[in-house]
Amino acid sequence: MWLALLLASASAADFDTLFAESGWSDLGEDTKKETGTMQLKLKEVGGTQCLLAIADVDVSADVIYEVITDVPAAKEFSSETLIASKVLGSDGPAVHYYQHLDVPGWTMASDRFWVLSGTDFSSGDTKAFKWDRFDWRTAYPALATDIDTNHSGAVEPVTNYGAWVFSPSATGTQAKYYICSDPGGSLPEWLKKTAATKTLPNTVADVMREARKRSQ
Repeated sequence: MWLALLLASASAADFDTLFAESGWSDLGEDTKKETGTMQLKLKEVGGTQCLLAIADVDVSADVIYEVITDVPAAKEFSSETLIASKVLGSDGPAVHYYQHLDVPGWTMASDRFWVLSGTDFSSGDTKAFKWDRFDWRTAYPALATDIDTNHSGAVEPVTNYGAWVFSPSATGTQAKYYICSDPGGSLPEWLKKTAATKTLPNTVADVMREARKRSQ
């Protein structure tokens, strides 16, 4: 939910293409104790570079889903420093939430923030949650004023959509984490590479660590 440091260019959300199995190229693997070996993949969707992490874990899909939809708790279990992570309201089945990432000064990059609309799209044995941008400045003018006044240097990604999908597997649950995001502003090439190869698996590991904790 909070990964926003990826190389991309602005485009509208195209979930059909994102979820299609074709078009993905391998970025290699990453192994963490919380997830085992994760597959990392890359696909360009409508001009945006999207990332996918796949892990098979022995944790209940229901518990993992509880974690990824517990927006306020992300401040505690994320390995990233979130200045804010809160639910703003809802619109029918969609939940609106705001998160603000404190980017370390040594990266020479600005803080990032995003305001997203998330929706459950679970079906059968599969638990799933997706998100996209929306006209949040109209819906939450007080938040817009606060960000413009108190966090004027922070950058909002131009494109930011993705999903978590959890389905049954031989080991318990196959977890897929999709993210398409334009970081906004200028980022050095090494930081873009770090986002793809480090931040993505770290996000999955954070979620699984919290899910295992809640399963005890």
